[in-house]
Amino acid sequence: MVSVEVYTKSNCTFCAKAKAWLQEHGVAYTEHDVSTVAAFSEMKQRLPDAKTVPQILMDGHLIGGYDTLMQYEQPILAKLKAANAAG
Repeated sequence: MVSVEVYTKSNCTFCAKAKAWLQEHGVAYTEHDVSTVAAFSEMKQRLPDAKTVPQILMDGHLIGGYDTLMQYEQPILAKLKAANAAG
């Protein structure tokens, strides 16, 4: 099973789109709301180059934001399906 994490803010349109895409494809994910300064600082410690949200990680590896998710949609879906098939 692939572990998916999404750093988001509550008023972010692209965050909502990324979460909707994950839900549409049956992908379970852990959401980290970085709406507060403290939470955003925690994200920056883990992802020092991150300046925007969403930030999407699969098995601890940064995928990127919503645009990257859409750019690599097919390979990402293939990886998720393969992981689910493996158990």
